[in-house]
Amino acid sequence: MEIKEEVKIPQVEYSDRIIGDLKGAQQGPTVIALAGIHGNEPTGIEAIRHVIEKLESKKESFRGRFLGLIGNIEALQKKKRFIDEDMNRIWFTSILDKIRRTPIEELKTAERRETKKLLEIIDPIIFDEENTQPVVFVDLHSFSAESGLFVISTRDEENIELLAQLRVPLIFGIEKALHGTALKYIQNTGNIGFAFETGQHFSENAEDNASAGILCLLVAAGCISASNIEDFTRYYDYLNKQTQSLPHKVEFLYKHIIEPEDNFKMRPGFKNFDKVKKGQWLANDRHGKILAQRDGYVLMPLYQKQGEDGFFIVEESE
Repeated sequence: MEIKEEVKIPQVEYSDRIIGDLKGAQQGPTVIALAGIHGNEPTGIEAIRHVIEKLESKKESFRGRFLGLIGNIEALQKKKRFIDEDMNRIWFTSILDKIRRTPIEELKTAERRETKKLLEIIDPIIFDEENTQPVVFVDLHSFSAESGLFVISTRDEENIELLAQLRVPLIFGIEKALHGTALKYIQNTGNIGFAFETGQHFSENAEDNASAGILCLLVAAGCISASNIEDFTRYYDYLNKQTQSLPHKVEFLYKHIIEPEDNFKMRPGFKNFDKVKKGQWLANDRHGKILAQRDGYVLMPLYQKQGEDGFFIVEESE
């Protein structure tokens, strides 16, 4: 199944990079939520806006800060995953250093210009040596396959302790196969970073999952007590219902890499966490059938034009 390109995507301007900035009356963690680092994944923007509006009247009881940001504005406006290069594959320390030092008019790609604008906002937060409170960075995504939601995280103890409270499947090891991601960069700065894959592109379900996940994250991080959100139980129960049949923790096993001119095409009907057997026919390219190399669960089968990751295979872990 291929996602239609003519779906309605919110039009945004450069001045709209900050979705909302909620500062509580009490000291506490800073939670940064980034949405739309891929231009065909706008769902998280509305979810962040919903949470900001919901908590706007709770500032007196809110601890710390919740900052919502938009990633790739130009790609969002053009309804494409990216314009010149994948914005979530350039977060290497040396590349970011070059982006910071280069005048914006001399940067060669749209994504490097977008990243420079984004760094101007988050650098003062993640490198604030006087801040003694935790910084949590969540990169909101959606995917082209049907159903499922999960978190991509490192195995750092503080990540697991925090994210286990969301009761969303935790995927370990994929960050080692995806190079230059924002989550890995933030994690390497000594802060908590993870990606939250909330559901299928443009689906109402993905927006609901993202809203519920962010609210549960803010409670788990200690920004606000569940008792201060009147209908928090409704969000918490909803999120649990979405994930009750999914494995709690899985480990990365295999990634099918798409190279230029491969003409990759996933066979129809695969969903996240579908069980597959070694040798099962999963996709085709110009050389013929692509078979599963391992037993496990298939994850993020690709049903869109842009992207270099055909599918992943993971297995349940302790």
